[in-house]
This record gives sequence, C-alpha cells and structure tokens, in this order.
Amino acid sequence: MLFIRLKRALVSLAAVGICLAVVLGVYVMNACKLRMLSGERTFYLDSSSSQGLRKESISLIDLPRVRGESVRFSCQEGEVLSIIRACGGKVEFVEEVCGITSYYCTTGEWESGILLNGKKINLHIAYSNGQCVVGVPIIFDGF
Repeated sequence: MLFIRLKRALVSLAAVGICLAVVLGVYVMNACKLRMLSGERTFYLDSSSSQGLRKESISLIDLPRVRGESVRFSCQEGEVLSIIRACGGKVEFVEEVCGITSYYCTTGEWESGILLNGKKINLHIAYSNGQCVVGVPIIFDGF
C-alpha cells in the first residue's frame, strides 16, 4: 500500500517536472528570439524602449521581463537580406544615416513591435563596415 502511494507521488512529481520544463522552454524560446545568431548579445528588460534595463546575459528569473534583444556580429552587406529572410521578415523601409544602413522590417514570427512611420516594426538590422546589429523589436543601444 505504501509502495503504491509512493509510486503515485513520484509519477505526479515527474509530471509536474515535465510541465515546468515545457513552460520554461516556451519562455526561453520567446525571450531569445535571435538565438540563431552568434555575437555580442544584449537583452532589454521591463521595456521595449531605450528606458529598458540592459543586460548581456539573463537568468531564469529575468525571462518574463525580457522585452527585446539585440546581437552584434561581423557580416557582409549581402548577408543582411539572408538574415531578414531567415527571420521571416519583410523590409518596410530603409534608412541611411552617417554611413549606417538600417533595415526596418516586420515579421509574423513575433507579435510585439514599435510603431514607426505607420508600420509595426519588430525586426531592425543595421549594417556598417562589416558589422551588423540585429534588434528585436528595434536596436536601442545604437550602432
């Protein structure tokens, strides 16, 4: 009798553990939208604006607070459109300021966004001199 109760308790505990792992996996997938890119990563917590707290790495406690992310890495100008395609993005407008070309895009991959020029932008890529910064929803740290 005791063995059966212990077995049921262990099965229930395992089920709870699996549920927690699934929930954590969903949080990680939503928090780290640019996980396919390698480079210097910055997360924006609490606000998807320049007012957000910036962190280079996050803990499990930070996951629900993540509102944006950016990654800086070396790339060639021709790779920018490949990155946009890989993210399922569509270029809404392009801007060039001080030698930095910015591609403002929308993608159905992520719901959040920033309203710019009447469009909900949720993918921003800046390129200059062999360096790319990719930001979701946009880049807040500058180039």
